[in-house]
This record gives sequence, structure tokens and C-alpha cells, in this order.
Amino acid sequence: MSLATTTIKVSPEVRDRLNALASESGSTAGSVVEELLEAYIWRQKMDLAKKQMREASPEVWNEYLAEIASLDGSLSDGLEENPWHP
Repeated sequence: MSLATTTIKVSPEVRDRLNALASESGSTAGSVVEELLEAYIWRQKMDLAKKQMREASPEVWNEYLAEIASLDGSLSDGLEENPWHP
């Protein structure tokens, strides 16, 4: 099954930068665009989450802090008996 392709217009400078990034990573310009888009979308989601946290009411913060406190017991889950060694 082949993927549908499309053409987008970018300046020659952007095209050259995309091609250079693709060459450095051994991928295609399309793959670089996909990775950049995914990273951009992730940053947008994180920015929204941070904004929502900054604007949260004291009640929401108290609920969040209570939930975090309830997870403290998982820090002593027995794994310290078998420490990880690189």
C-alpha cells in the first residue's frame, strides 16, 4: 500500500534546512516534517496543561495534592531491595 503524497510550498531556505536535517538523521524530509509536527502538537498540549494548572482554583489544587499524597506509598514498593545497576 502506497502512501498518498502532496506538495507544500516552502521557501528554498526551509526546503534546504529540511533536507539537511533529513540527511543528518538518515530519513526523509517528510519524516522530519512529521516529527516536527508531532513535537509541535505535544508542546501545544503541554502549554495548555500548564495554563490550566496556573488558572486552577484552590479547590482543584487541593484535590490534586491529596491525590499525589495518596500515591506516596508507592515510593516504597519493594524495589529498593533489588536496586538497578547499570
